[in-house]
Amino acid sequence: MSSFGQTSKPQGRWLAVAGLTIGGIVLAVLVAATVWQGNARKSDTSAMESHATTAAFLQEAGTEAGVAAPLVRRYVETGDVTLIPQIQQHATAAVGSLTGAISEGSVVDLNPIAVEGGRVADGLGQVIALRQAGDVQGAAAALEQLGPAFEKVTTELEGAVTLELQEASRLQSSADKADDAASWLLIASIVWGAALGIGVTALIARSMFGKRVSKTPSPI
Repeated sequence: MSSFGQTSKPQGRWLAVAGLTIGGIVLAVLVAATVWQGNARKSDTSAMESHATTAAFLQEAGTEAGVAAPLVRRYVETGDVTLIPQIQQHATAAVGSLTGAISEGSVVDLNPIAVEGGRVADGLGQVIALRQAGDVQGAAAALEQLGPAFEKVTTELEGAVTLELQEASRLQSSADKADDAASWLLIASIVWGAALGIGVTALIARSMFGKRVSKTPSPI
């Protein structure tokens, strides 16, 4: 056997090993990228759900406040004491929902809305107290004075809901993209891993075949 033949086999073997090593590195990168995209999807999905929950809390706060306000007006006009428990129920629910939104977290600072809403709630309490005392005109005047503040809180709640829903939509889109990327990377990892496995198998088979050939005695 020529010296060229003797040296070409080790060189070919080392080239194959180097190729498989590089292939293994590529596979590791693909797997790491798949995991990273999967974690990104989970993170975006969790954040999306949080903002969607905040939006739901804010919508509920606005709805409950919107129910309580007309009931207060009816009470001022009629003096029907059976309306008071209903007013308190809806006002409490509105405050609870707003508190839940603040606890959940939001795009904008909800504390100013909560402060303004608290002032409106206190004002409604004063309106009820005036009506209970028999001061119908005073209660009506106080209720009218609360109108602008109530409209401001309502508008701010609607704006906050819009921002939360927009952020939730953005995060959902980001999560979907990450999910698609993770799926394609997983497919690429499987295909690349299969190809790498075939390469390793071929290299092992070639090595074993070479050893067998080298051990076979040459004919005389």
